[in-house]
Amino acid sequence: MHIGLFDSGVGGLTVLKELKKYLPQAQYSYLGDTARLPYGNKAPETLKKYTAENIHFLEQLGVDSVVIACHSASSVSLTITQTHRGTPVYNVITPSCQQALHESKSQKIGVIATKATTKSAVYKSYINDLEPNAQVFSQACPLLVPLVEEGMIQDEITNLVLNRYLKPLINHGIDSLILACTHYPILEQPIAQICGPQIKLINPATSVAKNIIVSDDYDQSQQRIQIYLTDHAPHFIEHAKSLLGPGIDFEILYPTS
Repeated sequence: MHIGLFDSGVGGLTVLKELKKYLPQAQYSYLGDTARLPYGNKAPETLKKYTAENIHFLEQLGVDSVVIACHSASSVSLTITQTHRGTPVYNVITPSCQQALHESKSQKIGVIATKATTKSAVYKSYINDLEPNAQVFSQACPLLVPLVEEGMIQDEITNLVLNRYLKPLINHGIDSLILACTHYPILEQPIAQICGPQIKLINPATSVAKNIIVSDDYDQSQQRIQIYLTDHAPHFIEHAKSLLGPGIDFEILYPTS
């Protein structure tokens, strides 16, 4: 089985890591669109264009399914997340909403996301479709992706920024929090320290990994990870090794077109 994923940078590797846990013998092709990073401040039509181009690139590699490992791209692309020219396409939004409702007792759900995802209101819309009485509180966090891309994970500045973003949600009395950007699980530890044990953190990477449908003719003989980058990213390899952990080997490639 050959699974393709894409994101603007390293964040989508959190999804790849979870998929690797559930489907360890699959082949993976990951596209990091580093030339156009970040996606979180792009217009919806621009994101739709990028998404279509990225899916097409992965399809040319012969993938069996595609995971949009980016919340900003998923938020404007739900209409194509059933199938794309015969290729099953998964997003990171719908399974995390379902899990958040399952975990929440108060039905007060927080969402931290990029500006693009927050502006789309896709989380509130989808959660309220499932549970009209649920209250959804969203917070745009535009500084978090650059901080993660710079490797500032355990950092005083990052903690100050997180406190600024999270306090309003905590004050609303949320009991579950969706980390609605694939970069954010990288900050799960400092987020958990600020939120405390009373707030359940929802990692969409885990949610989507559990939803991948495995074909009956699942071939376990082609396991490998290839990472394609659209531009040179000095810190990417270091981040990838840290995120994926020891024992997971990958190859870095650069698309010619």
